[in-house]
Amino acid sequence: MVLCCFVVASALAGMAPKPVSAGEALVLAKSLFEKGRLDEAEQVYTALRNNPNEEYRLEAAFQLGQIRLRQGKFRQATIIFHEILNQRPDLARVRLELAQAYFLDKNYEDAAFQFELVKGGDLPPEVLANVDVFLDAIRRQKNWTIDFSFSPVSDSNLNQASGGREECINTVFGTLCRPLPEKASGVGLNANATVDYFWRFHQDWGLKATLGFYGTVYEDNRFDDYSFYAALGPRYLWESGEASLQPTFRKRWVGAKQYSEESGLRLDARQTYSRLILRGGAAISAPRYADSYVQSVLKGHSWNAYIQPRYILTDRTFVQAGLSFMQENTEVRAYANDNWRYALGAYHAFPYGISLFMEGSLTQTRYQDSQWFVTRDNLIDVAVREDKTWQIYTSLSSNIFERYNITPVLQYAYTKRDSNIWTREYDRHRVNLLFNYKL
Repeated sequence: MVLCCFVVASALAGMAPKPVSAGEALVLAKSLFEKGRLDEAEQVYTALRNNPNEEYRLEAAFQLGQIRLRQGKFRQATIIFHEILNQRPDLARVRLELAQAYFLDKNYEDAAFQFELVKGGDLPPEVLANVDVFLDAIRRQKNWTIDFSFSPVSDSNLNQASGGREECINTVFGTLCRPLPEKASGVGLNANATVDYFWRFHQDWGLKATLGFYGTVYEDNRFDDYSFYAALGPRYLWESGEASLQPTFRKRWVGAKQYSEESGLRLDARQTYSRLILRGGAAISAPRYADSYVQSVLKGHSWNAYIQPRYILTDRTFVQAGLSFMQENTEVRAYANDNWRYALGAYHAFPYGISLFMEGSLTQTRYQDSQWFVTRDNLIDVAVREDKTWQIYTSLSSNIFERYNITPVLQYAYTKRDSNIWTREYDRHRVNLLFNYKL
């Protein structure tokens, strides 16, 4: 393959223009780069990006990314490396350079994610050891985290109605019935904002502060839901992990009315073992409800614990599992319950910048005391309520649509609850188009 590059003449310092092969042009551009003649090297690589051979085009683009790094144009470098990965997402070396470009641009959130994926690539051990150094540096250098998102949302069953038309009881006076709530669907807007700040008193420890807001508004404001969250406590870092302990406070409004206040304590930890990233934690809280009757029934405390291992299979694929337990204690024991949740998910990066995450989960809930209920055949019975809630969740995005560091993400969740009390069963579809910004 012959490439005619008008820039070769100037690059060769006065020699007359002549045709050179693409391979020779790459050698020439590399020599110019090593001598610090970046502008001339860039001209050669730019011409090579039009070569019919894909390998030459990709190599030229990769070297242009290197030039942008040398020039301190880190944001432009990330764009070039993404363009390469959109065609060949299996190039671990390019993903490594993308991670470094994000790191130099102080985009630590995306840098950490790409560095973690790199652990699954076929790279020398000394390179992978250097990845751990970068990940440790991110934890130690990043003080601020700002996460803001908003999304239009469509929900098929806001009130978790069973879909049954009526509930009836057979009596000596005949069958008495009452209508059941109909499914309330709606379209709304969700906004979520979280700010984390780390006051460093030492290289390894300090205070972590968190402020958060969550809100969803619908056409029918009975289902509007707002929460404010705050936490402050110590955080400790070590070479391959971290842990934090925070007293917490949450206030919630539902349907434009105050619903509850909640105080508690939470522990979160994270540890990395080569390709395995392990998260875990526990929390305890005591809610107080604004409605006096609800308070008299649900007064009590709840606690939970979770563990979430993530294993990096390749430089574009990981699998993730989850196991959690939650216990809610209430004044009326028929509403107290134990919950076990099991989850399994996977992430994969495809060509064209497409990323897909899918997760399936099962939550088993058993209440602690029996309650009266009406059966399907119009009788009254007593049972301890037991539920099984299944959920399928998917998240789909492509960096091709990224603008101003915001990537649209299409999210879908299907939830189905089975119960031995039929009026507690429901199914639900929820679709979000999420626009997320992280700093």
